[in-house]
Amino acid sequence: MEKRETFVQAVSKELIGEFLQFIQLNKDASDPFNLNELLDELSRKQKEELWQRLKNLLTDVLLESPVDRWQPVEALGEDNMQTEQGSKMGKNIEIIHAITSVILASVSVINENENYEALLECAVILNGILYALPESERALQGSIQDLCVTWWERGLPAKEDMGKTAFIMLLRRSLETKTGADICRLWRIHQALYCFDYDLEESREIKDMLLECFININYIKKEEVNAFSYLVGAWSLNFLSGCCVTLVSLMVHIAEIYFRAWKKASGKILEAIENSCIQDFMYHGVHLHRRSPVHARVREILSYFHNQKKVRQGVEEMLYRLYKPILWRGLKARNSEVRSNAALLFVEAFPIRDPNFNAVEMDSEIQKQFEELYVCISWGQAPHALGSVLAWWASWPSLL
Repeated sequence: MEKRETFVQAVSKELIGEFLQFIQLNKDASDPFNLNELLDELSRKQKEELWQRLKNLLTDVLLESPVDRWQPVEALGEDNMQTEQGSKMGKNIEIIHAITSVILASVSVINENENYEALLECAVILNGILYALPESERALQGSIQDLCVTWWERGLPAKEDMGKTAFIMLLRRSLETKTGADICRLWRIHQALYCFDYDLEESREIKDMLLECFININYIKKEEVNAFSYLVGAWSLNFLSGCCVTLVSLMVHIAEIYFRAWKKASGKILEAIENSCIQDFMYHGVHLHRRSPVHARVREILSYFHNQKKVRQGVEEMLYRLYKPILWRGLKARNSEVRSNAALLFVEAFPIRDPNFNAVEMDSEIQKQFEELYVCISWGQAPHALGSVLAWWASWPSLL
């Protein structure tokens, strides 16, 4: 009881030495003092007092050493006054780091019936000063980042701002280190992507980094980080539709990425991937000029989806539904190149059907597609059409 009360009272400018000593003891594995255990044993009244004291101490330190005056200690020179200023700033950074450690540990002991408004204010302040920390203060940056991640995962008030900060920091780090561990840490908070407004100029940095992910093989080549491909579907719809064709020319793995994203997505995200990406590829597969540098790549992407219908449930229905407003119109287009593109896709994907059809509907649909194939053959627009028909017909008994 006495140690708990002593710790709470130590969080003040007057007893700052004792407070820092407690934090130091917590880092010492040989010392019996354990910050997490102590916080867990505090009463509601003691916790609320502690959080208020943390807020007061953090406010005092920042008033004494405003962030707009922060500089790396090594950049302050040798002047006595500057040396003193650097020493003072270093001490204040140490205090802020200690406060951050207690706040981070406190997140796990918050109960719904407790007033943690002061703790929330501390978290918001720390999130706000992160940008001003000197590059040399990596340890404090890491602690605030951990606080943002933990705050986001607990779903506490202001989690959106905390999640955005955590996501940007983890994304930047993962692009620097290119390790699977950092990418997996990023995946843990991927839902934070919903918090960004990608139409704002201030989101340019996050958009640029996300695009960099698409052309970084480390994000997709390891099985343990395959889930990261789902991030494709988490962006805003405008961003999704705007970058699809551009990415085709950059990334050979784009088909696999979109397919993984399609399998994992649901709701509005699934709708966005289907309508703004997959169907967009279908449209360009029909309407792009053969001379276009991305035409062959679009065909490759669509071929990947065509092949998946033989082994993945749901692909046939998706292809039928998305091709319906594009392919049949393309087969009847006046432009011979459009008709030819549509015929090639049609033959490759044949038969394009919804497996949910009953027997009568299926027979009617297959009959119409046979008639379309006959037209393609008669026009000479699909030289491999007969082979596709024979291959499908050979497999027909197994499909009954």
